[in-house]
Amino acid sequence: MVDVETTGLRSSDRIVSVAVEVLDRHGTVTDRWSTLVDPGRDPGPVHIHGLTAERLAGAPTFDRVAEDLAEYLAGRVFVAHNAPFDWQMLTSEYRRLGTAWPMERRLCTMALARHLELPVGDYRLATLAEHYRVRQLRAHDAVDDVRVLSEIFRYGLHEAAGAGLPLPLTAPGDEPGQRRAAVARGRNAERGTPAKAPCPWVNPGRLDLGVGLVQGMRVVFTGETDRPRERLELRAIEAGLYVTGAVSGKTSVLVTNDPRSGSGKNRRAAQAGTPVIDEATFVELVARVRPGTARVGVVPAPRGEGGPAVDAGGPVVVPERTEAGAAFDPARAAAVPTRAGAAPDPARAATVPATAPDAPRAGARAAVRQVLVLQGHDEHLDGGRVRQLVLESGARLRINLTSTVDTVVVLPGAAADPRIARAEAFGAVCLTEAEWSASVSGTPTAPATPGRPDTGHLPRGGTVELPGGAHPGRWTLNASWAWDRPDEEIDIVAFLLDEHERVRGDADFVFWNQPAAPLDLVVLDASGPAEQTVTLELDALPRDVRRVVIAAAVDGTSTFDAVGPIELDVAPFQGTAFRRSVLDAATVERVLLLGAFYRLGTGWKFRTEGQGYEFDLAGLAASFGVDIA
Repeated sequence: MVDVETTGLRSSDRIVSVAVEVLDRHGTVTDRWSTLVDPGRDPGPVHIHGLTAERLAGAPTFDRVAEDLAEYLAGRVFVAHNAPFDWQMLTSEYRRLGTAWPMERRLCTMALARHLELPVGDYRLATLAEHYRVRQLRAHDAVDDVRVLSEIFRYGLHEAAGAGLPLPLTAPGDEPGQRRAAVARGRNAERGTPAKAPCPWVNPGRLDLGVGLVQGMRVVFTGETDRPRERLELRAIEAGLYVTGAVSGKTSVLVTNDPRSGSGKNRRAAQAGTPVIDEATFVELVARVRPGTARVGVVPAPRGEGGPAVDAGGPVVVPERTEAGAAFDPARAAAVPTRAGAAPDPARAATVPATAPDAPRAGARAAVRQVLVLQGHDEHLDGGRVRQLVLESGARLRINLTSTVDTVVVLPGAAADPRIARAEAFGAVCLTEAEWSASVSGTPTAPATPGRPDTGHLPRGGTVELPGGAHPGRWTLNASWAWDRPDEEIDIVAFLLDEHERVRGDADFVFWNQPAAPLDLVVLDASGPAEQTVTLELDALPRDVRRVVIAAAVDGTSTFDAVGPIELDVAPFQGTAFRRSVLDAATVERVLLLGAFYRLGTGWKFRTEGQGYEFDLAGLAASFGVDIA
């Protein structure tokens, strides 16, 4: 858990204080560390963080604390509220020193709260603290903020587990372009699977079903699974198999429940002649993996009955039950001493509720119907048509299956989809299209969820005026898609355009290798493994920037028919969704215009686009005047 206070909001600003809490897999705070930092300049917004030049006098400069801080961070998952900001400020400090940034994975509690769709008016730390009844003693004090962060994070972990939500883990790297490098190493880090060490076993080659799995075999997973993907991968690793994120000539076996999906991994497996098995076969085989041949110079760890313990470099794990049948107790965990011989912190223990607050929880049924549409591989257009009918009915369309889904519409080609059984286990009703139509005939639109502003659906081509007139402030567009599609990477990009619909220069093209416009006025960041966010400082954009167009592009040879629907959430910064859109039924397109923020008179508006093109991202960038070398 990390929180920083700074001299400002730009990457060129400096840190004035930093606080860290280390949590183990049970959610227990095992260590704490904090320090003031002399920024070597004016401390900036003293009215916010309260750190005057006098208070910072004599504090160490960042170069004197960087090594100590790195010891707390190395090999762990970075968790913060509005994590991209804290991550950016810290990586900038380490970059100035020419020192390696010691972390690879990140989780944002603001993104987690958005996934949980908590019944709150915004996702600020103070609002979430009030929701969870965690007492905030000193807002914008790094030590107190990180304490509050730890408590709301543990509640969020429980709710995510109950709702069947994967954690929004990302592997963004510390330099522009490193997000793509992290993805190229496989998406396991983003989904939260254990960090991979070199496999201690020689790769014995491809799977022979007559022999079975052998330690050292390279295993790749793709598509929807009945069991959590992380659990399957962990079982493979514990058995001595090597889990990778891409199919190659060295892959021993591909595990998929749908070998006809046409995904990139399935296509590459067919080209390479890689054996393909389903999940049930894998579970049967992994229970009796044959011993492998140890690699020279690598000593395999002993295989205990329960498998190796996950160290600090492993995944974020939902806090376990502490006793048989007893639920995890946040108050009890909070009172555990942080160092040997250290006394519990009574102020901390007193502020943590022993039981969960009475506020609505993720996973509870909402007043508005939550509908997921399942389709077969040849039913893309039918799926888009039914999803449009769902939206017109006033229901909330979902693009992923969680326990918040109460209705699943199953098209004929999806009759064998494994998600049907999972949905029924959640208590959802599964209907045919005809049954769905009958169920909504004459049904009035349900009211908005209490405690949340009314979020209207914005159809393709729809526009909405942003509140605030000439000063709308900071806004975000969050784009998300199905967790298991596609195998190729999806890139969200932004173009700052003038009155001639052209960029003023290449710096106005924001993409994975240049994730921020000058002065951080438009910033791109990965919010999770299947979502990305663009943050815009609309008040500060130069007057000659008339529109900011945001688009999506599929990397590799895939097209948007493999992606399915893309959901857009447009919201004020740290706020709940102001408008939502679902763009659907794209087929052979490789780039898709999502939406645009644009000036109209003295104010700003947003328009949902949905126009797709068969050319690639380079073609789209060139059409807006970007010089593609």
